[in-house]
Amino acid sequence: MARYLKKLNKSNETGSAAALKKAQKKIFWQAGLALTTIVLTIVIVFTMTSAWYTNVVQTSGMVFQAEAWGFDGEIVVAQDAIVAAPGDEGAVHLEVQNTSKTMTAVSVSVSKARITETPMRQRLYFYVDTQMTREGETMDRVYLNSLDSYTYTLFSEGKLTLTEELHNDAQLKWQWVYDMLGYYVLGSWDEQTQYFSEIEYLRPVEYDFDDATTTFRTEDGQTTLELATVDGELTMDEYVVELSKTDGYKGTVDPEKVVGKGYYPVEVDENGYGVYVYLCSYAEIEMATQYDTGLAQAAAEGTGESYEIQLVVSAQKNDEDALNVGTLDALNTAIELGTGNVLQLTDDITIPADAPLVIPEGAQVMVDLNGYTIRSESAQRAIEALPGSSVTLVNGQIVGPGDSQGYGVYAVGAEVVLSDMELNSFRYGLYVGDSNDNNEKDSKVRIVDSKMDAGLCTVFVSGNGYGSKQQTQLVVEHSELTGSNIVICGNGSTAGNGRWGTDIQIIDSTIRSTGGSVGAGIFQPQRDSTLTIYNSIVSGPTGIALKGGTAEIVDSQITGTGPQVLTPEPTGSGYADTGDAIYIETNYGYEIKLVIRGDKTVIESDHDHALRIFEEDATNVSVIIHAGTFDEEQPEDRIAVNSTQVAQNGKYVIYVNEET
Repeated sequence: MARYLKKLNKSNETGSAAALKKAQKKIFWQAGLALTTIVLTIVIVFTMTSAWYTNVVQTSGMVFQAEAWGFDGEIVVAQDAIVAAPGDEGAVHLEVQNTSKTMTAVSVSVSKARITETPMRQRLYFYVDTQMTREGETMDRVYLNSLDSYTYTLFSEGKLTLTEELHNDAQLKWQWVYDMLGYYVLGSWDEQTQYFSEIEYLRPVEYDFDDATTTFRTEDGQTTLELATVDGELTMDEYVVELSKTDGYKGTVDPEKVVGKGYYPVEVDENGYGVYVYLCSYAEIEMATQYDTGLAQAAAEGTGESYEIQLVVSAQKNDEDALNVGTLDALNTAIELGTGNVLQLTDDITIPADAPLVIPEGAQVMVDLNGYTIRSESAQRAIEALPGSSVTLVNGQIVGPGDSQGYGVYAVGAEVVLSDMELNSFRYGLYVGDSNDNNEKDSKVRIVDSKMDAGLCTVFVSGNGYGSKQQTQLVVEHSELTGSNIVICGNGSTAGNGRWGTDIQIIDSTIRSTGGSVGAGIFQPQRDSTLTIYNSIVSGPTGIALKGGTAEIVDSQITGTGPQVLTPEPTGSGYADTGDAIYIETNYGYEIKLVIRGDKTVIESDHDHALRIFEEDATNVSVIIHAGTFDEEQPEDRIAVNSTQVAQNGKYVIYVNEET
């Protein structure tokens, strides 16, 4: 409450009445009035682009024929409706199975047409939680609507899985904006009648309402309170101009061309039709608060509303002609000129010591190695993906000069996909250096149906901390990653923007460090990062070493194979090799959370040391075990409230109580 009183005093001193309003609103919601406000029911609509050829689609557990579309696979959305209140957000459960042997592009857009209430269409939005560059502008997230979609790539017989707990690509999320501050709108301005028609609400405008300042304005004898700045410095016009530089629409807003009651043209044709941005007035923000309050009261009385959202899914077989290339010069030329979407090797290629294969900024390249090998003689970088680039490598091998030299693939702010690939004989197999040179873009890396092996670190993941609002993403799926030291490694440094802010998903894979006494399957020292291990095997001298972030282990086997160390001796960096299955080291002081669940989970070491926290009395660690089998008894304070631990056949089994 002291925080809110401080905000109240600030508003009296500076005229920031908006801060007071938001403080009151937060107290109101936190009092628990709105437990259930609305229910969202998500349905899917299918459209066809081209080249689809079978007919079975599944949604919400129901299978039906999609006669017009011809879909070779299945699409599933969760049956449970979404319960939401102002300020809530979450992930949409969407699964798409491609049963064909052809790469497939699946685009998702959103329709709110079945929501008849304008205030709700202004509040509810869907977006994909990833960066994207469009029209030369980098967006922190991609909002979905009738104009803008997001395309996922499914490999042969691959599956797209997007849920709250697990995702093998960028999550699809829903959002109910907390404060109605403004929005991008598809609309039409009639110059003759001076009338603006709002057609569709595309994305919200969001700024920190706590920092907004107000001013009094008198006109025709009436005094009103109006917004002066969004943050104490930028005026409304200045803010909109800055906003338009990263919205992904053509052009920059010109405040001199504002129409109607305050619609700024963003991307508009000569007839006044197109995309506008609108900032709500202080009075409109107050009215929006009252609207939300009314919904909350209705929910408390059991009369909350239900709305239907449509996901529009379009699918297209990727059957584009490939351009054959047989030499490094031909490959470089094709990449430089942007010739062809798929470059197919017709022979092995060697990368010399002094000239890496570079994927330029903004380039989108797919190389089908066609069973051939790219060999690198470089002690530095074999393939380098620059910020904003995208490279997909399929069906072949990348071989380096030896386990003590070089980087296989080096990416900074890029999208990298390895599918059906083998990569070995490098010091670093795949290095994600998002923290380099104040890079503001986040890499997205997918390793699918592949095998990798390296000397020092097979996959190194470095986020860019404060450099962006998103996380650097790594997905390892149906793959086998091995290494003689650390297989998947992060970095805990906070220098500059920091190297934190990573999201690592290990799905149906094997991560194995073959180091005899030194090394780990996974080392995560970075704070404010997430690690999910699902139905996978992770092993090493130390199975998993954690020093920061959140880790969740589900139905997986984690094994420590190294020599037993009774008393770890942490140093300023790195971690102490202990031989434990999971070793949590607390000396960085970062918040650490570990969640273990799933009846198939097994946590064990060669020396019966399943899980250790050092120091044991550290206050920055939280461990919650719902289920699993352990080779040593776990303290009661680690066991979830609804779970029970029993000794069984020399092990300790934790399970969720059936009655819960």
